[in-house]
Amino acid sequence: MSYRVIVALASLLLMSVFAGVALFGARLADGRLAESLESEARRLKTAYELSQGELEQQMMALAGTIAADPETIRLMRAAGEAVAAEGGAAGGARAAAVRAALAAHRQQQWDYLQREVGVRQMQYLLPDLTSFLRFHAPTQFGDSLGELRYLLRNVEELRQVASGFETGRAFAGIRGAAPVLDRLPDGRENLVGLLEIGIAFDGYIQRLSERTAVGFGVLLDPQAVTAAMWENYRPLAPKEQPGACCYLLAASRGELAEWMAASALPEYGGSFRSDLLRHDGHDFQLIRFPLRDYPGRLDPARPAIGSVLIWQDVGSIIASTREFKQRAFQNLLIAYLVTQLLLFFLVSASRREWQNQLAGQTARIAELLHQNEVLLRTAGEGIFGVDREQVVTFINPAAQKMLGYAQDAVIGQRLHALIHLRGPDGQPCEEAACPVALTLGDGQTRTQEEWLRRSDGGIFPVRMTVSPIREGLGYGGAVVVFHDIGELKEKEAALTRLARTDTLTGLNNRGYFLELLGIEISRWQRNGHHVALLMIDLDCFKRVNDTWGHAVGDEVLRHFSEVLRRSLRRVDIAGRLGGEEFAVLLPGDNEVAALAAAERLRQNVANEAASTSAGAITVTISIGVTLFRAGDSSHEQPLRRADQALYRAKQAGRNRVEADFAAELKPGDAAPADR
Repeated sequence: MSYRVIVALASLLLMSVFAGVALFGARLADGRLAESLESEARRLKTAYELSQGELEQQMMALAGTIAADPETIRLMRAAGEAVAAEGGAAGGARAAAVRAALAAHRQQQWDYLQREVGVRQMQYLLPDLTSFLRFHAPTQFGDSLGELRYLLRNVEELRQVASGFETGRAFAGIRGAAPVLDRLPDGRENLVGLLEIGIAFDGYIQRLSERTAVGFGVLLDPQAVTAAMWENYRPLAPKEQPGACCYLLAASRGELAEWMAASALPEYGGSFRSDLLRHDGHDFQLIRFPLRDYPGRLDPARPAIGSVLIWQDVGSIIASTREFKQRAFQNLLIAYLVTQLLLFFLVSASRREWQNQLAGQTARIAELLHQNEVLLRTAGEGIFGVDREQVVTFINPAAQKMLGYAQDAVIGQRLHALIHLRGPDGQPCEEAACPVALTLGDGQTRTQEEWLRRSDGGIFPVRMTVSPIREGLGYGGAVVVFHDIGELKEKEAALTRLARTDTLTGLNNRGYFLELLGIEISRWQRNGHHVALLMIDLDCFKRVNDTWGHAVGDEVLRHFSEVLRRSLRRVDIAGRLGGEEFAVLLPGDNEVAALAAAERLRQNVANEAASTSAGAITVTISIGVTLFRAGDSSHEQPLRRADQALYRAKQAGRNRVEADFAAELKPGDAAPADR
């Protein structure tokens, strides 16, 4: 073959290469655009779901707080008795009086919740799910919601706070419901009613839209919308009417109503999807995924009640991609022409040099490959690599040893399903949140702690670094380096326990109790709930040490600590401040409840002798009680008041309870409190 033919063939080949590169670059740019839009769609969907989850938690906390109010419990108990005595349903005059008292008790809070929180509905129901008082419709009561409202039935059955999206007769939104429980003298809890609050979507998604700079809309299927909602709510889209494709419950921007009116929305099949829509000279990305109500969230097989639509203007991104492809094509064209001009010179003058360089590069590559193989095999840390699909491509001996897998059992397997399927609590680890998947998605190096699973099913903590393997304009895979940090985690946990616990009694030590006391003061300043503080001192404890020795004294202290634990609730916080001095925090207890708890503890200690190596020893305690009050900015103020009350108990003869309240209440005035 002649030299000219070789040059001509080389020119044609070069042209084909440049054309292929141009095509590949265009496809790569389109692919990156699609990946970017898909990633953004997933991110926005996750942001919406997290935001709705936070709102549901807030509604649960709000409903639970209101339902736990002692006055509310008393009035709902009276409501049930009145309605039962007056024939059920709406009741009579006695029920009306209780209803008026309950409305007056909660009216100020209802006004605040409407104005500051955006709550649209609040109602109290009897245990049989008969509506007793609707703050949003005070003249409507006595009707049963048992057949209509799954959320209320679930709360009534489980007696637990719950929240979720649910539609009613004339309202659809996020609802939170809580049982109103009355603690009986024998310790059992009696259901005397339910509390439900609801917040609409419009204000919530408007705030979310302002925070994220994208549009949000909520669409309901027509069969999920009652006639009252069609009649009472002004349609947001011109063509919205019974029998239409969907009902526009809320939208943060006006474009959605326009698209619905123009029938411009893409067909929706009921699953997550991302589409592009051109409207009024702008390119929008439309992200749509199912909206599940409360029963649908509990039963995945139940059909979705509607869909959530998120949209944003992506015209600049599309234009940028188009400009990138144009510039890339122009550059490739110029490069082709220049290369074509230099082709003959390069072929004729550099052929031998290329051969020499090729030989040298081949030798160096072989050397590097050998060095890399040695490093992989001798490294003490676990190392493995994956491709774009998270399929393992190589693994070193250290990783095989830590994971318990032979090389043949790992190569070609998907990483996540093999060693990262579940966390230490047994819950599934979402593949989208796996650091390897995240690095493959955005090309960022990540270092974080994770839990991996061995071949025998055991799990262990590791510190993992994931680095991307770059290939052209994208990422062809990733390299993962990890080491076992299980021993370090155990030492950290042991040090934390040692730093917080009193070694003799097992209670919180002085430093940690004061830290918890400061946290409770901060929480009280935000929420304003009752919090009581007890200061406790063992009477004449020096006599125990002097008579039987310090070892027996320690046994008495451990006995007292056990009696203290049994006398407290799970939410109460106890600590040893030093010697025979102890303190207890009682969140949620008012004056009466705090005095009752202190008196019960005093009696328990006095009635139960300590079994020691020197025999049974009976001790008594003195207790000072106070409540958090205005002006308490640190732990010093309530501790000082409780300590002064304790001092008065000592001075008055010991084995007694003294209190320091803003409105003084003596221990003898306290009725037994439900705890």
